[in-house]
Amino acid sequence: MNLKEYIMQTTLSNINVKDILKKANLKITPQRILILEVIKEKGHATIDDIYNQVKKQYPSISIATVYKNIHNLYEKGVLREINPQKDKAFYEITIYNHSHFICTSCHNIYDIEPCDNQIIQQCFKEIPGKISELELNVYGICENCAKK
Repeated sequence: MNLKEYIMQTTLSNINVKDILKKANLKITPQRILILEVIKEKGHATIDDIYNQVKKQYPSISIATVYKNIHNLYEKGVLREINPQKDKAFYEITIYNHSHFICTSCHNIYDIEPCDNQIIQQCFKEIPGKISELELNVYGICENCAKK
């Protein structure tokens, strides 16, 4: 099973970060394992979030090393980048196809189940091809912020 098949058939709680690194043909290092564990725990994390957590265990790690590892993981398809505000990117482990609800008040990101691609295709008048993947961010006020 290749990386794409593996991540599309699993949930975040079931992901084994060492398996992901192996399937992505990336060297398994303690830093990469910890970076992925931090992202797995948070669900969605900025580079600053990741760096601050990793630095607790590896005080000598530089932010440049974290950036380099995030970039490599992103390039290999292990991570997805979410840009809710266009100023700070969040990263998540690439898992089954899903979309995001982003609260415009507290900026929390929630995973949401997407509609079937055929339904999406019907929502638009013209799509010059067949949809194979969908990346959708929905913005609004979350339930917690709406209660305030």
